[in-house]
Amino acid sequence: MSLSIQQQLAFSEAVEHGIINFADVLEKVEIMKNKEILEQHEQFCKIWQATDGRYKTKLPDESKANGKKMVAKTCREDLEKCIIKYYKSRQEQKENPRTMKALYPEWLKYKAVETSKANANKLQWVWNTYFANSDIADMDMQIIDVITLKTWFLNVIEKHKLSNKKYKEMKSVANMLFDYAVEKNIVSANISRSVHGISSKKFSEPDKKGTTEQVYIDGEIQLILEQAEKQYKKTKNPAYLAVCLNFALGLRVGELVALKLKDFSESSVEICGQEIKTYYENADGELHRSGYCVVSYTKTIAGKRKLYLSERAKKYLKMILKHNECNGFNSEYLLLNEEGERLHEFSVNNVLRRLNRQIDTIQKGNHSIRKTLISKMIESGQLTNEEIRMFAGHEDFSTTAKFYNYSTVSWDKRTDAFERALG
Repeated sequence: MSLSIQQQLAFSEAVEHGIINFADVLEKVEIMKNKEILEQHEQFCKIWQATDGRYKTKLPDESKANGKKMVAKTCREDLEKCIIKYYKSRQEQKENPRTMKALYPEWLKYKAVETSKANANKLQWVWNTYFANSDIADMDMQIIDVITLKTWFLNVIEKHKLSNKKYKEMKSVANMLFDYAVEKNIVSANISRSVHGISSKKFSEPDKKGTTEQVYIDGEIQLILEQAEKQYKKTKNPAYLAVCLNFALGLRVGELVALKLKDFSESSVEICGQEIKTYYENADGELHRSGYCVVSYTKTIAGKRKLYLSERAKKYLKMILKHNECNGFNSEYLLLNEEGERLHEFSVNNVLRRLNRQIDTIQKGNHSIRKTLISKMIESGQLTNEEIRMFAGHEDFSTTAKFYNYSTVSWDKRTDAFERALG
């Protein structure tokens, strides 16, 4: 309730002359505020005494599935104090958003606009995993120092057994939140970016996959192609042909399912788009998957490229076009499901998992097809580094050489090569 200017003057005069005790007034105002908080809370959830004698209620908690968390105290007075403290803290955060938790919702919306909703969804997962229910998220960002934050990082590393890569993923969210706080003039410096010197001994060793888990070796390519053709004849599911085609193109799965008829010429194909996941924002500001769409850009600038169509690629392209024609499909896209609509990446991934089981090999995804094809191109010695880089859609050949260079021949079949090299 606000007072008029005349009422404010009269009140000040009464306090000045000792007619009204100001401390008593403040105490009564605080009591009224607390009473109002408790009344509003009971509209959200009642307070009750459980069979164990404790007093219980539920407070709002966005991290819980039902949006509530249970709170219990031995006496009602202590529970009411807990309720009042909770709501006052929330109000303070709204009025003065200087904590990471208070800043997070608007920062996430900003990142969705600055980058993409897909990226914001990844950041949301990192936040919910490491930050959402932590003490550091509720601290005033102005009083967090390097030691406090570094100690918290060390505790998270130990608790979650983080590898160096996972730690950097977690720390990047803190970095970006403090960057945002600097830009909003909430803090003067980014404390998170000043955290250095965490020993490598603190990190867990990531599980390293062997070559047989990364690429298809020996005769596995032929086996999987034969099995895919067999399954296509049996089921008429074009996703099997999509797998075969990709053993000649080595595309990211999102690029594969975004191929359009106009992208093809007699001897080449232009890679100029990809499928991405779409998201919607619920009433609480959380992002959730809503479907897929095709965009006219690829993962990187170098991702837009022109690829040579090998005889294998032409064979499976012809089979896919014949499939579409026999079914009377008319679409701008190449890969279509049984209803004539564009195939999604999960359809390709599903049949590839099935094929792996059928040829009795380790489960390998579409990225393994990509790694296999690029590794074979390097092994062949027939192409320049620049040609292989362009085919892979990488910005630098060092990426290709570091992450896409595997032997596609098993250890047992490499003995002669070792003998020649060592001899």
